[in-house]
Amino acid sequence: MHRFLILLLLVSSAAAAAADILDDLERLHETDQHQQVLDTIEAELHTTSNRSKRAALLWRRARAQLTLADYGHWRGDLSDREAIALLQTAEGYADEAIELDSAAADPYFWKAATMGLRGQIRGVLNSLFMASDIRDWAEKALERDPDHTEAHYLLGQLYRELPRRPISFGDRDKAVANLRRSVELHEREYRGNVVQVRYFDLYTQLAEALWQRNDRGDRDEAVTLIQEVVNDLQKISEPTVRERKDLESASELLADWR
Repeated sequence: MHRFLILLLLVSSAAAAAADILDDLERLHETDQHQQVLDTIEAELHTTSNRSKRAALLWRRARAQLTLADYGHWRGDLSDREAIALLQTAEGYADEAIELDSAAADPYFWKAATMGLRGQIRGVLNSLFMASDIRDWAEKALERDPDHTEAHYLLGQLYRELPRRPISFGDRDKAVANLRRSVELHEREYRGNVVQVRYFDLYTQLAEALWQRNDRGDRDEAVTLIQEVVNDLQKISEPTVRERKDLESASELLADWR
């Protein structure tokens, strides 16, 4: 009996330690400390053989690599070729995570996201060529977690940006529906302290989808949304890279719409 209790305590302690590490990685991600995320994951991967934990580390590794590629390309620090090379590496991490834990949603989403950003950097024709695969991987994430905020966010952008049939599968109603759902889910996560920062680009992308659809009231709602985003971001005294990038995007849209 004593041996069983000791074993149970050891297993519980190991599970708690793994959860703590993953929580720490989320807080580092939220504060844009992506190189520290990569360094922490590198160290952790040497200490565990557990498949689900390794998968959780690897998709976060893909996310950090994608974010560094995105920010570096936005700042002009990385050429197209350099950013694409980082994204290909990130996609490899997502593939490893899928192989280790095929039931988890996040690895499928981050594979889709790396492909999407790679196609975006390469240009419209490449994005069109990759669009079906990106959609399929994002939908695999939603099959595993219908409330996956980022998968709705990615699909909404895809439906908004692609030409409509017969050229491709663009759909302005689906774009608005998915992006609105991503905002709803994010607000629920933020209120519940699941995430501790607001991801303003979710609102910006929804506003852009509303503007493009242009049904009754859409453009008024779009302007209201984007103005709120700009106002909230301008109040932040020490913005992160993500927040500076989000403010630039929102401000450009607002200027174009006026």
